[in-house]
Amino acid sequence: MNNWPAVDELERRPRAGDQQPRGPRAPWFTHDADEGAVAFDVDPNLIDAPVSSSSRALEEELAALRHDRDALQLGFFEAAHVQQRLGAPRHLRRGAFDIAGETFPVRHASGDFLTAFDAGFHTVLGIGDIAGKGLSAAMWFTHLVGLIRLFAGSLPDPAGVAAAINGHLASLDPEAPITTLFLTWADACTGDLVYSNAGHPAPFVLRRDGSVEWLSRGGPVLGAVTDATFVNGGAVLNPGDMLLGYTDGILECRNTRGEEFGVERLVDATRSAISPSASATLFSVLGSVQDFAAAEPRVDDLALMVVRRLGET
Repeated sequence: MNNWPAVDELERRPRAGDQQPRGPRAPWFTHDADEGAVAFDVDPNLIDAPVSSSSRALEEELAALRHDRDALQLGFFEAAHVQQRLGAPRHLRRGAFDIAGETFPVRHASGDFLTAFDAGFHTVLGIGDIAGKGLSAAMWFTHLVGLIRLFAGSLPDPAGVAAAINGHLASLDPEAPITTLFLTWADACTGDLVYSNAGHPAPFVLRRDGSVEWLSRGGPVLGAVTDATFVNGGAVLNPGDMLLGYTDGILECRNTRGEEFGVERLVDATRSAISPSASATLFSVLGSVQDFAAAEPRVDDLALMVVRRLGET
């Protein structure tokens, strides 16, 4: 649901004959706690003036307000579309790796992000969460994804990339928002994963036998400590294994009783998603989250990435 004021509400404002106080001409503001104030140059005195003397001018002002509102909504839509194009594709196939990912903003654009691209002999996969929601977080998205691509092309491993991004963000003034990031180099020929986890909720590998391996090695969140140290971790996706990365928006989805979806339900939902397709698995897990939340509205962005290694089942 958008937060723009209904034009009908403006038309029902008290008239001058109702003895409402008049003020100087000033922009009319609507305020959103996260997005800040948005100004429209509408004269409140004109809106409150008698219809007999200003109805035509009032209609023109209201038409201009509708036009400004529609232009802003179109701008938000275009920004969200650009963000989707710059992030990871919804489906990707690299050798034996079947990869799927989706982001779902809670409003307009997302602070959660996915990235996937080839660098040398491996595929770079990443999932992250920029603190905040809406445009304030999404404005940092292109910067973060650009840094990942820049450093991944010149540094040998994910830990080095995480350290370089952390140093850059920590040096900015004004300061950048705190960001979590899971980054992995995936070898589609061998199934090897080299990763570094910068404060992100730990992704997990679900083995063919149902066992779970958590990928938590790395370092702190990005941008908090200038000289933070990051290390690499390693894992192998064997045929039939699956990697699942997610943001905290998945875990924090609540049902009508106030319970969070949580990690245990996420693992169970992944085990129940019996499908050879990464996309089908992804939407099965998302369906479980949606069924759990029922009519309870989401309060945070969410993102999900599934990587399956195809082969013998």
